[in-house]
Amino acid sequence: MSDHPNAGRRAFLRRASVALAAIPVVGLGTFSTAHAMEKAEDGHAHDYVNNAADAAGHDAYEEGAICENCAFWAGEEQNGWGGCHHQAFQGVLVNAEGWCDAHIRTG
Repeated sequence: MSDHPNAGRRAFLRRASVALAAIPVVGLGTFSTAHAMEKAEDGHAHDYVNNAADAAGHDAYEEGAICENCAFWAGEEQNGWGGCHHQAFQGVLVNAEGWCDAHIRTG
């Protein structure tokens, strides 16, 4: 017999402890990518509306102005909703058919 009858069991428990400790660290990387961005609601900022037709009475609104043809539009991400480069809209998705008074028409 060995001088250390429990040496194999102790080595196994040490390795198992290290493996268990690593699980939360691995999980953190995948959790952040699974987070879905919220969609902006009417009145979010700059008189934002999800449907530009609702802005027709606003003084700054110009016919045909929508998020999708704005210089701040970052592109569609999901089913007509996309990002906006304007600092007031960081972290939310805006509707491609939406409008706000920070609109800058492209083209």
